[in-house]
Amino acid sequence: ACGLSDLAHVESLQEKSQCALEEYVRSQYPNQPNRFGKLLLRLPSLRTVSSSVIEQLFFVRLVGKTPIETLIRDMLLSGSSFSWPYMSIQ
Repeated sequence: ACGLSDLAHVESLQEKSQCALEEYVRSQYPNQPNRFGKLLLRLPSLRTVSSSVIEQLFFVRLVGKTPIETLIRDMLLSGSSFSWPYMSIQ
């Protein structure tokens, strides 16, 4: 992606997120051993959907009008001390 300055850090975050997803899928869906692989195979299709559409579909009820990039940045910068200041869940 344009503007990346620390490729190793980005790759590390990608690896961590992939491992976390795999762990989650294996623990929550133990009777579906192929589920993680199927999810990975869907990623290229998801890249064709614009980020604004994904935000609207999945995050608008959770974070309101806050751009998801801002939320992700704040989560990464704050580590485990992150709290959800953007919108109270009703």
